[in-house]
This record gives sequence, structure tokens and C-alpha cells, in this order.
Amino acid sequence: MKMILRQKLWLAFVVSVNVALWIIPSNVVANVARDVQTMLGRYSRTHFAWNLGVLLVSIVTLYIDWSTGPTYKRRWFQVIAISIFLFPTLAIFDFVLRTPETMHYVRDSAAYHRPVNAEFEEVFVDKPLAYRTYTNAKPGFGTVHCAGRTDRRGYRNRTDLDQYDIIALGDSFTEGSKVSDEHPWPVRLASIGGKTVCNLGMSGYDPFQYLASLREVGLGLKPQVVLCLLYEGNDFRSTKSDARRANPGLSKRLADYADRSPLIKIMDGLVTETFAPMRSDGPLAGGEMLDWLPLAIPRGPSEKYYAFEPKQLRDLLQSCEEFAGDRHWHNPRDQIAEMNKLCADASARFVLVFAPTKAHVLLPLVTDRLDPDRVRAFTAIDFKKPLPAPGELMVDLWSRIDARESVIADWCREASIPFLSLTMALHDATAAGRQAYYTYDQHWTPVGHEVVGQAVSDFLRDQSILDHDEVSVR
Repeated sequence: MKMILRQKLWLAFVVSVNVALWIIPSNVVANVARDVQTMLGRYSRTHFAWNLGVLLVSIVTLYIDWSTGPTYKRRWFQVIAISIFLFPTLAIFDFVLRTPETMHYVRDSAAYHRPVNAEFEEVFVDKPLAYRTYTNAKPGFGTVHCAGRTDRRGYRNRTDLDQYDIIALGDSFTEGSKVSDEHPWPVRLASIGGKTVCNLGMSGYDPFQYLASLREVGLGLKPQVVLCLLYEGNDFRSTKSDARRANPGLSKRLADYADRSPLIKIMDGLVTETFAPMRSDGPLAGGEMLDWLPLAIPRGPSEKYYAFEPKQLRDLLQSCEEFAGDRHWHNPRDQIAEMNKLCADASARFVLVFAPTKAHVLLPLVTDRLDPDRVRAFTAIDFKKPLPAPGELMVDLWSRIDARESVIADWCREASIPFLSLTMALHDATAAGRQAYYTYDQHWTPVGHEVVGQAVSDFLRDQSILDHDEVSVR
């Protein structure tokens, strides 16, 4: 069949678009630094999905366009008919797959939780998640067999009481991500202090949900003490962000529904396992920005290894003045104040526990072996704003590393809220060769949870917040 001008132009356009998408690579160094998958050794998952999607649409459009007259109309009809049948079928299939067993969370309120009275098991191996990773990747913490179960409220507790001495609020650091039931710091605290402790931590929570879980569940348990763990890494959200979550629009609800799609997860897994290993060990352009990680701490036979994302360094560059005026601090600050008021009204003592990021704990231990040029290059990965020169950046980093913690501690002092920083406890443990953080994951190891549980117990005793001599019989 002889091509007409319209077909020639469309073919040229389609080919050009597809060639451009496949020629242009993604920022592979950024993928490695964030430990996310790289497809075919050169594309991010989003970039690769767009490539495949555009390629599929291109094939369909060329199939239609490569015809004239009755054949052209017939092919349009075929494509429309297949689409009308295929998309509803996939939607129904996806809906059927959404059984309670496949859902990680029950989102029936602001304080979402896991399925009630459920058991789960997983084997966590501390190694890079992505196939393409550091050229000098080091061994991690090892393998952890994680077994867990939830109580009748959908939280991770081995006990299921009507009343508790202590309530622990927090995110995955409190719930116990990548550890087994006997490891999370609230469990350690209970075993050390002889008090009953209810863990209301949940992966993905932030102060918005801490407040909701306190209202919906925590205060009803009549606690004497409420511990709220504030994670430096991602617990600072603006009022606008919370408003979108409290009243999500249609686009947000659809996006969330798609994110929880079992069918999409299955397809994503198949694509990842097929294409991520390909060329994953090829040359890495810009790899010199990463080769100072993972860090070995301490040096010598007891050294352990640690890696972290560039964002953790950028966050540490915020000055006290900048953070004190940041709306992303003002919003959780107000939520913490509300939690403190609710606890006071219920005759419970509220305590804020500050959990530092891995970079915050590690960097002071390696000040003598950081190359300013490489640290700046790493910090700038996938970042649009300008950064100071290497030497100036290092000065800012060392002078501001405790800025957020200091601002929060000062505010707590003014608000008469007991404040416990975990920074030095984790710092000292790491310096002594105890691996408190996983190598390739941001969370605490069983060792880290032990350190935190002991630090919290010591604080409650030293501050006379809870009498540790009276062992609860509940």
C-alpha cells in the first residue's frame, strides 16, 4: 500500500517521539543514591513506564493509521470494542483481588490501622533493594526473620488490654519496621520498666495521625504517660498537606486507589524483575559522587556500614532561624501542643521523643574523612536549588546539624513538655560498634530498638515521670 502524506507525517512523529524517549536516560546516580530500581541500567521506573506506554499507544495508532477507507473504520471499531471490554474487565479483576488479606491497612478513619487480630511474617535482608547500586556495596546487618501480630485495634501489640500504663505514638520507627515482635522499642521499654505499654505506632503515620490515634484510641486506654516519637526525616508537614489528606479531592482518591491496586503491583513486580537486572552492573556515569558510601563506623575490626539518601544531608543544612519560621514545623508543633493539652485534660503526662535521621547521627563520627567536593556533589543530586561551595557547605553542615533538634527542644522547654533526644544514645552506640541503623534501610535494627528502649526508660526514671519501682499487675 502506498503511504499518503498524512501517514508519512504521523509515522515520522511517532518514531521521533519514541526514539527521543529511549535515547534520553534518567538520572541513574539519583536512583542509586535513593536505592530505587533502574530499568535496563538507564531508566527510572517512571521513565520506563512512560516509554512502554507511549510505545504501546504508538503501535495501536499506527495499526489504525496504516489503512484507508473501510479498513480504517473497521480498525477504529476493533480498538474501541477491545477497550470497552478490556478496561472494565481489568477493573473488576482488580477489585476482586482486593481481599482483606492483600490490604496492608484498614483506612476507616484518620488513624488508619492494620487488619485486626492478624499475623504476618517476612524475611528482611539488609541489602540494597535496587539491582543497580553502589559499586562498592558492603555487607549489611544480615537477615532478620520478622514475625508479628496485631491486637483487636489493629496495632502491633502482643498484649490486648483495656488499660495501659504507657502509650507510644509514632510511625514505622515505633511500630517496628523490619524487626520482629520482640524488638520494637515499646516492647523493650515494657520489659525494662515492668509497665504495660501499648504500641500505637503505624508505618506512614506523622503528627496528623499521631493526634488522631491519640484521640480515637490512646486516651481511651487511660494511660499515665503518652510518649510521642517525632522522626526528623519526614514528620514535618504543612497545614495544606494535612487538609488534602483530611478532605482528599477526586484525583487524590483515584490516585490512592490506584496506588493500592493489587493488579498494578503484580504488573510492576513482573516488569521490575524482568528489566531491572538487565545491565545493572554496567559502568555508572557520575559514580564518583557515591563512592564514599557506605560509611564504615567505627574503623577497625568492629566496623559496620551505613548509607543514606541525599535529602538527609539537605535537611541538616536548615538553620535554626529557617526551621523556626518554617510552616512545615509550625503545623506539627500545633498538633504536638494539642496532644499535650489532651493528655493534660486526661491526667496523663505527655513526653516528646526526638528521633534523628541516620545522617544526623553518623556524620559527627566521620568528620575527619569527608571530602567536601564529594559531599556537595552528593547533596546536590536531583536537587534544583543552588548549594554553597564545598567548603562553605561543610561549615554550614557542622554548625547546623543540630538546628532542628535545638528548635524543638527549646519550644518544648517553653511549653513545659518533657523532651528526650535520642541522638546521643544512638551516636554512642554506633561509635562503640553497635549497629543501631540498618546499612541500606533508614530504620533501626533490633540493636537500635534496644538502645532506644533503654534511653526512654532511663529518661522516665531520671525525670520521675513514671515510678519504675511499682510493677504493674494489669
